[in-house]
Amino acid sequence: MRRRLYNLFGLPDLPSGEPLEGEIVVEEIIEDGDPIHIPKPVRKTVRKPVKELKFHDLGSKRWLEWSISQQGLPRRGLRYIRPDEMHRLPLEPMSTRLHQGDICIVDLSSLAHMDSQRSALARQVQDMANYGGLPVFALDDSNRLFLVPGRGSRIDTETHELGGNSILD
Repeated sequence: MRRRLYNLFGLPDLPSGEPLEGEIVVEEIIEDGDPIHIPKPVRKTVRKPVKELKFHDLGSKRWLEWSISQQGLPRRGLRYIRPDEMHRLPLEPMSTRLHQGDICIVDLSSLAHMDSQRSALARQVQDMANYGGLPVFALDDSNRLFLVPGRGSRIDTETHELGGNSILD
């Protein structure tokens, strides 16, 4: 019975002469010289309920004023633009924001069933960017998502990294 239990748990095989239940077998202890590392017992941590924890509301007036005093207001932003209900893009405000340095992402995926309208809007975005001397990048294979970097933005086309200020700032 004992052999089967040893085999079940994957323990090393017993010596051929299995001792009887009443006999005491003295085994040699072999010391490797390296002490065995026994980790400290893990103590149960008591967690406080969320309502008892103290949080800083970063949207509160105090923290907004602090962040403005430390960094100032941001000059540029990332704009996500989709066509409106009439399937038009706000090209003039986009042009203004691009001239101020914002980066615009134009999403035409809502016009998936309207190929001619989508291609017309893509041409309008391309023309607007060309007029301002800005490149347009397609972010997907189906040409439904475009990125137009604003004035002063830099895009590394080899490693595909976006950000940083260009020399023109």
